[in-house]
Amino acid sequence: MITLKNGDGIKWPHGKRIAVLLTFDFDAEYLRYSVTGQSTLGFSDISRGQYGPHEGLKRCLDMLARQNIKTTFFVPGIVAEKYADEVKQIAAAGHELAYHGYAHDARPGISEAEEEANMAKAEAILEAISGKKVVGHRAPLDTLQTYGVKLMQKRGYLYSSTLKDCDWAYIHEGEHPVVELPTEPGFDDFSFFYFSYADAHTITCSYPAEYVYNMWKDAFDELANEGDKIMCLKLHPQLIGRSSRIRMLERLVLYMRQNGAWIAGCEEVARYVLAQNGKEADADAVAK
Repeated sequence: MITLKNGDGIKWPHGKRIAVLLTFDFDAEYLRYSVTGQSTLGFSDISRGQYGPHEGLKRCLDMLARQNIKTTFFVPGIVAEKYADEVKQIAAAGHELAYHGYAHDARPGISEAEEEANMAKAEAILEAISGKKVVGHRAPLDTLQTYGVKLMQKRGYLYSSTLKDCDWAYIHEGEHPVVELPTEPGFDDFSFFYFSYADAHTITCSYPAEYVYNMWKDAFDELANEGDKIMCLKLHPQLIGRSSRIRMLERLVLYMRQNGAWIAGCEEVARYVLAQNGKEADADAVAK
C-alpha cells in the first residue's frame, strides 16, 4: 500500500528539490558468477571483478571523502569475509553496510528458509564489522523473492532498494513498515560499463564516460524539475571505480548539489520518509 505522502507531495529537507542516493554494490567477482550462472570463470573475467577491491574501491572512497558524502554500500556476506580489510575501510569511513545476499545468489525460487539463513549469516558478518544493525536490503541482480518483503519485515529491516515501479520512495505497509527506494537500470553503471567474455548471452558494453554523464545529468534535471522524486544511482567499484568514470561521477555530484539535490544514504532517506508519514518521531532529527 502506498500512502498519500509518498512520492508526489513529500517535501525533502531544507527545500531540496530531489533526493539523490549514490549507492554502491560491492560484490567483486561474485557479480560475474551470478550474471553468467557459471561456477567457474576464467581468471581474466574474475580479475575484472577483483578490480573493485584491488583498486576501484579506493577511488570511490576517496571521492566520497572529498565530497563529504556518507552513503550506503550493499555487500554480500562472502565478500565481507574474503575482502574483510576493504569492508572495514568502508565502515571506518562512516558508510552504511547493507545486505546484498550471502554469496550474491540470484537464483529465482530460493526457499524462504534458505534465504533467511543467508540473511542471518550475512547480517552477522556485516554487523561484526560495523558494530551496527543491518537495516537495508538489495536483492542480488534484482531477484527479489516472492516472500522477500515479508521476510524483511520479520527481520526488522528499515528499507529495500530493488524494485523499479516508480521514481519515488514508498512504504510496504505492515506491522513493521519497510520503505522502498526504487532503482532504475538506466541509473546503473552495469548497464553501460559491464564487459565479459564469459557469457555469449550477456550484453557487454563500454560506453564513454561523457555519454553516461550527459544521460544521468538529463535524468536528474527532469526528475528535479518534477519534484518530490528520488534518483537512486546503483554503482559498482569494479566499474565506476575506473579513473575517468569516477571523475565523471564527481563532476555529476557537484552539478547535482548546485541544482537542488539532497545527497544522502539509504538509511537516512528511509528514516525521513517514515517520519514524514508519521511512522517515526521528528523528521528533523533524521535529516541533515
